[in-house]
Amino acid sequence: MSGADRRGTRTVLVTGAAGFIGSALCRRLRALDCHVIAYDDLSRGRREFLPGDVPLVEGDIRDDARLRATIAEAKPDWLIHLAAMHFIPDCIARPHDTIDVNVDGTRRVLESCRGSSVGLVIFASTAAVYAPADDPCVEDVTPLGPVDIYGESKLEGERLVREFHEETGIPVSSLRLFNAIGRHETNPHVVPAIFEALQSSDTIELGNTAPARDYIDTRDVAEAIVSIAAGAQGARVVNVGTGVAHTVNDILDRLRRLLGRPIAVVPDPARMRAVERMRLVADITRVRGATGWTPRISLDDTLSDLIAAYGLRGQAHPAP
Repeated sequence: MSGADRRGTRTVLVTGAAGFIGSALCRRLRALDCHVIAYDDLSRGRREFLPGDVPLVEGDIRDDARLRATIAEAKPDWLIHLAAMHFIPDCIARPHDTIDVNVDGTRRVLESCRGSSVGLVIFASTAAVYAPADDPCVEDVTPLGPVDIYGESKLEGERLVREFHEETGIPVSSLRLFNAIGRHETNPHVVPAIFEALQSSDTIELGNTAPARDYIDTRDVAEAIVSIAAGAQGARVVNVGTGVAHTVNDILDRLRRLLGRPIAVVPDPARMRAVERMRLVADITRVRGATGWTPRISLDDTLSDLIAAYGLRGQAHPAP
């Protein structure tokens, strides 16, 4: 008997649930009255990020027995697989762990779904699977060509997901997520680094501020995941972004305006990437056409929410 039959609503198991995107997704699923089971090893995620009524199974996605037992007990209708190593400097420094978690971990998650209640699998891939391109990335048009091991590991994950569908017939969707921003970031990406620095100073040390990225609020990502899952069929690859690119310089200009504070940038060579994409932006025609979903939260609204979350004020802080 499925989770939906037992509880009168859909049951969803989310791996990496206590992390950045996972916690936003769990909040959205609970708002839709889904029964949610969180699966996370808490290496990056935090229990306090989850809604209080969401049970947490603390476990590693490479633990076959733990995964199978969790699925057998919860009887989820959907499995949404977000757990991964995804901070690129860490991935580059720890290539073996990256492959172990992102590839072998994904394989183990998929194997645990075989013969279970799971009727749908959503896999969080990444825009990093695309080759560098100036134009918006289109799912079946833009060449694939990861420039780092993180992108390579996620591209291999997509292959595993596609093979899983071919062998089982279970609908799957691989979501190529662009640059998510919002509350509860668990890795030191550029946006949280800026906000943390602004808590004590108006001078920030940063790497290259010229690259343009497609920044999307985690609440919009969560809504996209739910919309894609609700209409899933066959095997699909779908971009999730806004379709608009912004540079780090643009974000800094917006923060200067929103805070009414001068913000100075000091270049930090240690933060410069050896290989840098100058532009990465999504074409979201497919997801809009398939689901009707469209991003609703503007970059200014996301930054304003982060200003509140970090408790920032408009007064200037002296440089340390």
